[in-house]
Amino acid sequence: MGVLNRRSVLAVGLSSLAVAGASMSRVRPFSAPDPGNIFYETGGIANTTVYRDFTGRTTRSLAINGSEDTLIMICAGQSLSTDLITDTFSPTNGTKLDNYVWFNGTNWAAQDALLGTSWNGSTATSHNFNFRVADGIISNGKFDRVIIVPVALSGTTVNLWVNDFVGEPTGYYRMVQTAIKKLKAQGITGTTTGVKWLFKWNQGESDTQQSTTQGNYTTDWNKLKALVSVDLPQMKFMIAKETRYIGNNSAAVQAAQAAAVNGVDTFVGEDMDSIGAGGREGDDTHLNATGGNSAATMGIAAITAITF
Repeated sequence: MGVLNRRSVLAVGLSSLAVAGASMSRVRPFSAPDPGNIFYETGGIANTTVYRDFTGRTTRSLAINGSEDTLIMICAGQSLSTDLITDTFSPTNGTKLDNYVWFNGTNWAAQDALLGTSWNGSTATSHNFNFRVADGIISNGKFDRVIIVPVALSGTTVNLWVNDFVGEPTGYYRMVQTAIKKLKAQGITGTTTGVKWLFKWNQGESDTQQSTTQGNYTTDWNKLKALVSVDLPQMKFMIAKETRYIGNNSAAVQAAQAAAVNGVDTFVGEDMDSIGAGGREGDDTHLNATGGNSAATMGIAAITAITF
């Protein structure tokens, strides 16, 4: 979970997207149009990189059935929203669960590990609790189909999501903008019949570590919200209460997260800080399988309560 104070970041086009890893392997573009350059980290955060192995995956059409309710769920934030949970999961509604890849515009049948976010290094046990959330909101009838767009990166503060630092451009908001622009170019917009959009934010531990003030967190959250909304004003937001770092919570960050909720376009997410040590790994920060299940239950309830 530790935050790297200095990051080596590379701005590249989709034609040669550099990704973290010793070999500096490159992801080649598919047919989706490239909306512009992407700023992407090299060197890894918390010794992880986004999962990008398409071997054995099943492609899935992006065609929208206007008679169904489809949710595009962009899952952003840090470790707890990535594939870092050690667990396995077999969804009930697999034929209705998609995994859209932000960096090349491809769409796949969702399976662990989800593509496009940090993972734990084991394809057999890397799990993302948002996968369970997506399955749950189909099972309870809230939506008929969910397209999951994972973009979370381990070890990131909210500030790293909104700022392109001089000499060290990060601006992880660009992953979100890229996903939105690609989906729009592929015919799925904020006004597509049957489609709703949700930006799901699970982040805060690194800001506890950095002693971020309530005011600074609020400022950066508002920037992030604006950067996401500029390409899709119909977006709804869900922000979790999430600050627990090595067993400690931040009242300042919790207050900022609570204040962001307005009940109009921004809604309350999971109370991740309610998950105690029994739901955490030994670092008392990251979720274990029990904690992941608890988070999924809260996530299902939170999304179900939103009027889209």
